[in-house]
Amino acid sequence: MKIGLVSPFQPHDLADLLDESSRHLLSEIKGITATPVTPMAREWLRMGHELAVFALDPSVKHPYLLKGERLMIHVLPKRRSRECLFDCYREEIRLVRDAVASESPDVLSAQWSYDHALAALACGLPTAVTCHDTPLRYAWIAKHWHMTYHLFVAWKVIRRADCLICVSPYTAEHIRRYFSPRAPVEVIPNGLYRQVFQRGARRLESASPLHQPYTICSVGGWGGLKNMSTLLRAFARLPERKGGSRLVLFGPGMEAGGEAEHWAQRRNLLTNVEFRGSVPREQILDFLEIEADLMVHPSLIETHGMVLIEAMACGVPVVGGRKSGAVAWTLDEGRSGFLCDVKNSRKLADSIIKAMKQPDDNQALAERAWRSVHKRFRLEEVAKANEDIITRLYQEII
Repeated sequence: MKIGLVSPFQPHDLADLLDESSRHLLSEIKGITATPVTPMAREWLRMGHELAVFALDPSVKHPYLLKGERLMIHVLPKRRSRECLFDCYREEIRLVRDAVASESPDVLSAQWSYDHALAALACGLPTAVTCHDTPLRYAWIAKHWHMTYHLFVAWKVIRRADCLICVSPYTAEHIRRYFSPRAPVEVIPNGLYRQVFQRGARRLESASPLHQPYTICSVGGWGGLKNMSTLLRAFARLPERKGGSRLVLFGPGMEAGGEAEHWAQRRNLLTNVEFRGSVPREQILDFLEIEADLMVHPSLIETHGMVLIEAMACGVPVVGGRKSGAVAWTLDEGRSGFLCDVKNSRKLADSIIKAMKQPDDNQALAERAWRSVHKRFRLEEVAKANEDIITRLYQEII
């Protein structure tokens, strides 16, 4: 089967699958990070499918076509958000529709319920839309015009979709309750490569002692949704901070000299905090396997956070929000991690201190969390479940 994947995409993540001339073009393309999508693309190729990717990217001024064996990646220009606002992505929809027509895939998989999905639904092919967000909740928390506009786009997409896939029960409940979709709603979570689980198996088998200094990390962009400011305040409350414990932060806006560091500097919250910024995913996985003692994820909402399951698969204990969307579900309602009120810096600090003071219990918790994610979030099963749905869609029209 030839699958069309319409999604934000980072073609550099598939550089090893591209021909030489296409790899040379990557220097002209920035790409958009879409962490759950690349593993799915690789797995579908491994399963023997042809794959055509259609990605909108504001970093390019004209279309690019990248080629590999059974793989085509169309990178298409996207206007600034304010320009798209007035015509509801009309130009972007035309570009995607023309590119899809040139490839003639059998079925489309659209990721996220926004511009890419809107364009996919305009192509007239059977389309499964994967909802990675809860649009109403995101718009309510962010209170930003862009998120509010995306709420309108999501409404159009969800109401028109042939089939909806949600990445957690929490996401599915939100979509059913607030958008009354006409299509059936399936729950299929994100998945992880087997190599990620191997990292955790190595770490747990070695049962190495805690690092000196004790290392806390977090991955997420700067801003209201990811709530990193509360983590910085919580870390400042730790008595162990004076003993050398460190907090290492990854993500957009978290680089040295960036917005987060300037914010922390004005509030005298810089002691033992390292700002690493955006780095390749493999570097984060290396850090989790080798250096991290605890992952703290203070996000106010997650539909199924990849950083959570990556940390658990790497054998790292996790602290997350009890009422942060699907975080509690991901952490087995607290059986595979620590849950707390991440809006409150004191309560977040208390949970971090609790984790730091029970290393033996944490080893058992990390092993339990590893078994949980290995059972629930293996990429092979996730890709097969998605394949089953799009195959069923395709068979309905032949």
